[in-house]
Amino acid sequence: MKICLIKPPVLHKGVSFARYATPPLGLAYIAAALKKSGNEVYVIDASATGINSVEKYKDNIYLFGLNKNDISDLIHADTEVICFSFMFTNNWLYDRELVSYIKEKHPNSVLIAGGEHATAAPQYCMEQAPLDFIVLGEGESAVVELCNSLKENNSFSEVPGIVYRNNEGINYSKGKKRIKDIEKIPWPAWELFPIEEYFENEMTYGVHRGRTLPIMATRGCPYDCTFCSSPLMWGRKYQMRSPKDFVDEIEHLYNTYKVDNFDLYDLTAIIVKSWIVEMCNEIIKRDLKITYQLPSGTRAEAIDFEVADLLYKSGCKNITYAPESGSDKVLKEVKKKVKTKKMLESIKYSNQAGLNIKLNMIMGFPDDTHKDIWISFWFLIKSTWYGANDAAPAIFSPYPGSELFDRLIEEGKLNLKNDDFLYSIIDSYDVVPKKVYSNNISAFSIRAYIFIFLILFYGSNYLFRPNRFFTTIYNVLKNKQESKIEQLIHVNLIKPIVLFFNRSNLYHNK
Repeated sequence: MKICLIKPPVLHKGVSFARYATPPLGLAYIAAALKKSGNEVYVIDASATGINSVEKYKDNIYLFGLNKNDISDLIHADTEVICFSFMFTNNWLYDRELVSYIKEKHPNSVLIAGGEHATAAPQYCMEQAPLDFIVLGEGESAVVELCNSLKENNSFSEVPGIVYRNNEGINYSKGKKRIKDIEKIPWPAWELFPIEEYFENEMTYGVHRGRTLPIMATRGCPYDCTFCSSPLMWGRKYQMRSPKDFVDEIEHLYNTYKVDNFDLYDLTAIIVKSWIVEMCNEIIKRDLKITYQLPSGTRAEAIDFEVADLLYKSGCKNITYAPESGSDKVLKEVKKKVKTKKMLESIKYSNQAGLNIKLNMIMGFPDDTHKDIWISFWFLIKSTWYGANDAAPAIFSPYPGSELFDRLIEEGKLNLKNDDFLYSIIDSYDVVPKKVYSNNISAFSIRAYIFIFLILFYGSNYLFRPNRFFTTIYNVLKNKQESKIEQLIHVNLIKPIVLFFNRSNLYHNK
């Protein structure tokens, strides 16, 4: 079959010179699976292809990338199946418009959606957009089976893990299943994507350290944090590729595309110490001249000095821990099985090994109190003493598919079918979003706490290690990025100035 895969444009609050999209790893896996099964596959990556396209969507919300008309024009007339990647709820306002427009312009094509948002709210997505199918969860085998059924006119009800529409309404097939042997999944088909646009525009999830692509060593997460949609998307089955297979892919990307930096998109990359030790040694043995990062957040239990030292020697330069809170009470409430003492010990080892350390923290959980926030602040100060370089404060935002989202629905505090919720999700990416869901702390107080967070963390960081302040200034002036704060300064201050003068010179020359 002739199949088109679409990565939609991105909605974001405000106009900026920043690039908000990153290479779509999930869609690249789907493309590879469909291609391997004999289909003719092509990709429309609206973010990368429309890298310089920005238009106003509504109020202070802007669309970054190709719009629906541009996308429709790129779809071949003989395309039989069109697949959409719907990863994030904050994009649904435009995603549903895109689906309706494509259905109108290409009525004979079958429309399929997948991704975390589609998996978390399939009934809602089917009701709001004229989709024919949704593939739930891990999609490589299910989408291939579905396309085979379409080609052979077989029953859709036998394809596991899909939602489909017929004359009787919206139907669910039998339960979804995880892929048993993940090493049989073909590597992402990056040859179908405009990856040079991502390289040239420094569009990465982690710190920009060169030509970067995302990669995954593991799938799933064995934990069940209440604020995360992973349990619904993946279940709790945790699977690790063999270190050899993982490093084979790294070497392939290094040789084929000259990729020299890798962002690990794993939900929880480091759980088993023996696996990470073997993986590091495999990279060292091959003498690969690469760097890699763990920007998504990982756990601390397996990272002692031996592991941290091996990570650094094998090319890992940036690591993100995800304590989320410094309060043991909050950690217990959100089922985040983290021991703060163990986390601080692991931070110390990572710092001694030379890793650049970032912390992910969340404030404003429904049951947070002022005391919990100040306990987290004390944890932050201790973390800088032990060596943490960066910290990213976030205000809690409910993700569809998470336990806390369902709780807030039951309590009547949000309504997925109300577009105000969708606008609040877009707003949540702001440093100081308007909507909060805390029962004990006002929105004003939480916004104030964000600034206190930053002052305490970076103030203590530079107080305990003054050399870091001068290193940050030096790296910014040299256009070099080693930490997240340097990346933020580059993207939000230096780069806009450079682009402004470049555009001014271009206009003057014309």
